[in-house]
Amino acid sequence: MPVDRLDRGRRSEVLAGQFLEKQDYCILKTNQSYRVGEIDIIATEGNTLCFVEVRSTGSLQWGGPFATVTDRKRQRLIRAARFYLAQEKSVFEEIRFDVVSVVWNDQEEPEMELIRHAFVDDSQGSSW
Repeated sequence: MPVDRLDRGRRSEVLAGQFLEKQDYCILKTNQSYRVGEIDIIATEGNTLCFVEVRSTGSLQWGGPFATVTDRKRQRLIRAARFYLAQEKSVFEEIRFDVVSVVWNDQEEPEMELIRHAFVDDSQGSSW
């Protein structure tokens, strides 16, 4: 039976949120969609605001989930983060982009990995 990619994506995002909470993240929002892009998870880790992209695949073939975070995807996430920040008035010591990889490998429970500081917004330098 073929795996429904949309269903796997939704399940991956839920599991990624639970995984992040175990890593002491506090989930603020999920599935935030803006005209400029979408943010899977917005969370804090200490005084750091984290925009988290969740990527899932059925195998590590072709580089696995991390390889699917293309430059276009990064730019859309950065634009969505800017949109979110323009609406929010909160101040954070740091803002960063993280990625959670979810690999199903025909297993009931997927393998998960977190990369903090997965990429940066080069146009902003070190300040927002």
